[in-house]
Amino acid sequence: MTTNIATITPVALDSFDRHILRIVQQDNQMTHAEIGAEVGLSLSAVRRRLNRLRQDGVIAKDVSLLSQDGLGVRLIVAVTFEREIPEAIDAFVADMRETPEVLQVYHVSGPLDYILVVQGPSLQWYEAWGKTVLMTNPNIRRYDTHVVWSCQKFETALPL
Repeated sequence: MTTNIATITPVALDSFDRHILRIVQQDNQMTHAEIGAEVGLSLSAVRRRLNRLRQDGVIAKDVSLLSQDGLGVRLIVAVTFEREIPEAIDAFVADMRETPEVLQVYHVSGPLDYILVVQGPSLQWYEAWGKTVLMTNPNIRRYDTHVVWSCQKFETALPL
């Protein structure tokens, strides 16, 4: 699905919003009172701001991040299309969004079209998955896979 650029409007964030966002990106289990004490706002003001930030889509999700250790193999997959046809790209993105093993999908510039982050139980599983999911797609010209041996940095917090 293509996003209409005309519908994207920047969200105005003041210094309190930015401070609250820095805090909840590191620990979203802090109480509103604890956040308020750190930023200098009341519990109710923090609650209102967090609710607004969620409604505005600035906070997309509240989740727990799991350790990758012992949970299978992580793969970075670079995908190149045969032809960039909007319908084929939209169908590919829809399929990837519905595939639980695909953790992230990035549409990128340059010679590649998409970067996928895939998590599965084993390399043998991935070989079968690639044949079933990627090789059967006639719009994919090529895909290159990179096995993640170790993660040197993994940060989810955006700099504000």
